Amino acid sequence: MIVCHCRGVTDRAIQEAVRGGARGLAEVTARCGAGGRCGGCRPLVELVVRLELEASGRAEAAPAAALAARVAAAS
Repeated sequence: MIVCHCRGVTDRAIQEAVRGGARGLAEVTARCGAGGRCGGCRPLVELVVRLELEASGRAEAAPAAALAARVAAAS
């Protein structure tokens, strides 16, 4: 699915960026461009990053559920 419409970045591209070592929004933006233009997708980019980090066992504090609630509230 397209996450960043400004740059045409998909969830898979974001997942690949995380698998390649990105651990947050700034690193994902640097690798694939997601979230680097208007910013409307940033909560969803953060959620995809968090889910990928959790899936790989590399997640830190905030669980994906908390970010998902934030994305839903922003919609």
